[in-house]
Amino acid sequence: MMPSLFGQNRGVTCPWAGSAGAFDQRCDLGGVIRGVAEPGSSGLWHAALFHRGAAEFEAQACQFAEAAASAGAAVLVTAPASSLDRLRARLDGLGDLVTWADMAELGANPGRLISALTRFADQHFGQAIWCVHQAAWPSRPDEELWEVLRHEALLNSALSGAPLRMLCPYDTGLPADLISCAEATHPVIAPAGRWQASPRYGEAARGIVPAACDRPLPAPPADAWVVSYTDDLRPLRSLVSLRARAAGLPPHRASDLVIAVGELAANTLAHVGGPGTLTTWTTGAEIVCEVGDGGHITDPLAGQLRPDPTAGDGGRGLWLVHQMCDLVQVRTGPRGTTIRVHMRLPAR
Repeated sequence: MMPSLFGQNRGVTCPWAGSAGAFDQRCDLGGVIRGVAEPGSSGLWHAALFHRGAAEFEAQACQFAEAAASAGAAVLVTAPASSLDRLRARLDGLGDLVTWADMAELGANPGRLISALTRFADQHFGQAIWCVHQAAWPSRPDEELWEVLRHEALLNSALSGAPLRMLCPYDTGLPADLISCAEATHPVIAPAGRWQASPRYGEAARGIVPAACDRPLPAPPADAWVVSYTDDLRPLRSLVSLRARAAGLPPHRASDLVIAVGELAANTLAHVGGPGTLTTWTTGAEIVCEVGDGGHITDPLAGQLRPDPTAGDGGRGLWLVHQMCDLVQVRTGPRGTTIRVHMRLPAR
């Protein structure tokens, strides 16, 4: 089942078009953003806050949220539950001025985050939006952290017209290569408590994913199940259902996985003409399915934004896959495409 954090979405893409003026506010930010030029008509202010430990992050996040509420902005705080509990206690006086979302649900798959942000923006059309966006923390698995940074890179082009301030905290205890990539995907950084333009930021401004976030995926295990498909997808769906149930995935989750893999395989037939390959395996914690074919996805934002349901031009399949699965990893180029989807197994 797909998560619904902010209720019914009225629109699809760029709900902030034409409303950038609502973001052009000159307010006292209490030192949180002092020293950085106000954003221009493009609107987006996307900053990485490098902090040492939870206390430093929470102090800055609370100051940011309080400044946002004073400015009359719509405030969204997304973080793991442990951070949310502490931030709620400190920001209790803001009450309904803040919308809270558990990052473990909203952003378990980082590929859902851009779509979720557009929903929130749509529901607060005409308002400036300020967001504390804690998607990375030291205990998060590496494969998820790299997808977070991929999301951060894509966000710069996907939301470039948004009346949006985003504060993205990164604990300095994270690996150095992740911190370096965060510098490359955020136009504004705070390396020593002062905001400044990031000297590493460049290609991400054009929505180009840094090479560190686009490395080839590790090879599947030797005992993985492999099946090719050319036209009839029924055997493929049956195999996924069988393997999901054998792994202990609950029925509704197994159904989601079958739908997701079916969508990916159908894309092979529709856009590549086949053949394609499904590889599937289980670990102690999840079932993984990988679909590969000879196609090339040229739009880096494919699947990140909900397609217009009235357009009738397709493009919905990969978005659905992102909504249904716990992690989606896309690697594509002139030599072909690999999409790996993960579903977590219940604790035993």
